Amino acid sequence: MRLSRRVRVLILPVLVLSYLITFIGIYQVQKKSLIDFISSQAKLQLNQLVDSMNRYLSFADTYFPSLVRSAEIRQYLNVEDKRFKALAVEGNLETAIQDLDEIDFQYISLAIFFPDNSIEFYYENSGDPFSTIDPDIPIIVKKMREEQIISNRYLLSKNNKTRLLYIRFIDRYTQRKPLMKEWEQSIAVVMAFDATDFDELRKTLKEEQNSNTLVFGIDSEKKVTTDSLISVAYDIPNLGNIVLNVSDEKISGQLRELEKRMLLSFLILTLCSYVMLIFLIKRYITSPIEVLEKDLTNVLEGNKDKPNAYDSQDEVGSLSRAFVRVYEQLHKVYEVTKEMAERDALTKLYNRRTFTQCLERVIDRAHRKVKKVALLYIDLDNFKFVNDKFGHEAGDILLKTFAERLQLSVRTTDIVINVNDHDLARLAGDEFAVLLHDFDKEAVLYKVAERILKLFEGGFDCEAGYFPVSASIGIAVYPDDGSKPTELISNADTAMYQAKHAGKNQYAFYSQELAVQARRDKEIETELKKRDFTEFEVFYMPIYNAKKIKISGVEALLRWQSSVLGFVSPADFIPIAESRGYFETIDFWVIGQVIKDIPQLQALYGTDLKIAINISSAHLSSTHFIDKLSTVFSESKVDISIIQLEITETFEISDIGKVEKNLALLKNIGVSLAIDDFGAGYTSLVQLLNYPIDTIKVDKTLVDMMVDNRRCAMVISLIKYLKHQGFKVTVEGIEHKVQAEQLIAAGCDDLQGYLYCKPMPLSYHTQMAKASSS
Repeated sequence: MRLSRRVRVLILPVLVLSYLITFIGIYQVQKKSLIDFISSQAKLQLNQLVDSMNRYLSFADTYFPSLVRSAEIRQYLNVEDKRFKALAVEGNLETAIQDLDEIDFQYISLAIFFPDNSIEFYYENSGDPFSTIDPDIPIIVKKMREEQIISNRYLLSKNNKTRLLYIRFIDRYTQRKPLMKEWEQSIAVVMAFDATDFDELRKTLKEEQNSNTLVFGIDSEKKVTTDSLISVAYDIPNLGNIVLNVSDEKISGQLRELEKRMLLSFLILTLCSYVMLIFLIKRYITSPIEVLEKDLTNVLEGNKDKPNAYDSQDEVGSLSRAFVRVYEQLHKVYEVTKEMAERDALTKLYNRRTFTQCLERVIDRAHRKVKKVALLYIDLDNFKFVNDKFGHEAGDILLKTFAERLQLSVRTTDIVINVNDHDLARLAGDEFAVLLHDFDKEAVLYKVAERILKLFEGGFDCEAGYFPVSASIGIAVYPDDGSKPTELISNADTAMYQAKHAGKNQYAFYSQELAVQARRDKEIETELKKRDFTEFEVFYMPIYNAKKIKISGVEALLRWQSSVLGFVSPADFIPIAESRGYFETIDFWVIGQVIKDIPQLQALYGTDLKIAINISSAHLSSTHFIDKLSTVFSESKVDISIIQLEITETFEISDIGKVEKNLALLKNIGVSLAIDDFGAGYTSLVQLLNYPIDTIKVDKTLVDMMVDNRRCAMVISLIKYLKHQGFKVTVEGIEHKVQAEQLIAAGCDDLQGYLYCKPMPLSYHTQMAKASSS
């Protein structure tokens, strides 16, 4: 997920959660404030109502006691003229009412009850001559008389009207509190009036609060209880209480309104904050980073040379400058690494991997344009000799010098051909390649090859010295000799080996004959990998004593009858086995088979029979083979002295000191040693004197020279020289009796060749022995 999207995804939940917690807190505070406000408002309204009620109560509490003791009441009770007495009482009451400016009495009444609870006097200011007393009043008076309650006040509420009732029992004559013994004769004075202003105020408050929002309760006997969220009450002594209830619906409505405003504020603030933060983050963080990323992408894709360094002093600017520094350092490392990955460290030519990639591109282009491409595969002859004798430093100088001269020789202006840096490569140690394209005539290939060979005319001279080094060049052409890079390289390599086998210091073109041979070699290699030793068999070729013409030994020779390839000559498969690393396994199989056959061979030819076994000269490069061979011989319990190990004389010596040491180790095992194919390889006569060798086997090529008298004398002299140095001499490849006679006369010890016997399996030797004995 990109940073810009991640910011959008992460910031919104954080904002929502943060503001949600904040607004929940604010809502709780606002909710409490709203409830407190409504409660305070209710208390204020209640105070107004209570104040209105208190004015009525204050009037009644002051006027009623004075009225009860007034002369008018006394006269009414003592004077017989009831009409006059009533007018006096009414006048007194009206005078008192008129003196009150701040209280409106729409209804006020006065009544006097005799002991029998009959109404002696009743007056009200309604102006209705037929008005009657409130029916509840006689009931209350009677109850008070029965309970002997001297004085009390009551509140009656009917039809949304509040009526206050003051009652006092007095003695008829003294107008004071009656004695208990005179209680039955007491008179009750009752004053009732409506709290008109109180009711008006209550009605007004209800209208202001939308009708039933306010609920009032007045009870003279007990307090009114309520389940309302907000409820305020005021206690009126000896009367009851006034309760003001705020409707829960009103509170819920205001809370819902508060919630809506809070939710709207929450959404607006969250959205504004989100948009602002996204804008700021994009403006100052993600956009600069995206620009920096795009800049780096252009650099990586090759659209720019290097990233820009921003002048801003913020983190992005610092990051861009750091990227520039890192890029410059990495670019330097990249250039070095790229050169190391693409080029050979020593010669600075392109390596095999880069050359193969280049070859792919060139072949693709040649395919589109219907052109030819030629690959010259170059191998330096005798380069190993330079490394071994003069050291690797000299070899490196030689390779480096050759690479420089190779570049100059193929870029000479008289060759009408394009050769770029990537068209030259060092494929392996002393193997090079030149890629030629955009040519019209194959004569150019001859000219380039001859120019390369000319670099080695008379050897190769460089700063490290003069060396007998030449070059073998194989040439393969696309599309005739291959359509793929690997195929073209393989075929050019095959042609190069053909040039080597033809005598080195020359070039060879890939041909179908080479293809057949290469395919044959590949098939041999494939079958050798199977290690199917059931197809192998050891043949034994007799060796005859030159004086007695009697079998003195046998040479074990490996033969291969492949189920796939048919008979495969040792000359074909042994070089492949040695080059591919299969020789050790094969050699030990042969040694193991010979050890099994020794008892039967000794039974045929005697216990003093010498048994020769060929081993690969590559074994002389390490002691691993010698240690393993010693173990095999010690486990076999055979007489080691009858074993003779033959080492091909054609092996190239990489380290003379190591060869001498390992030959000595082999000698210490108890076997005898022989140099095979002497005269066809590299061993000098001086080296023979330093080697712990017992027998020299002269190669057939020298024997074939004996048809010439001069060369025959040379061979005979060589044999005599070897004998004089103390070597036993065995001559191979004898096919004619004259050759045998000359060699016997020269003093050789043993003879071997088709003149006497061909290599045969052990079964034939057994049959031959039985036939001779019969």
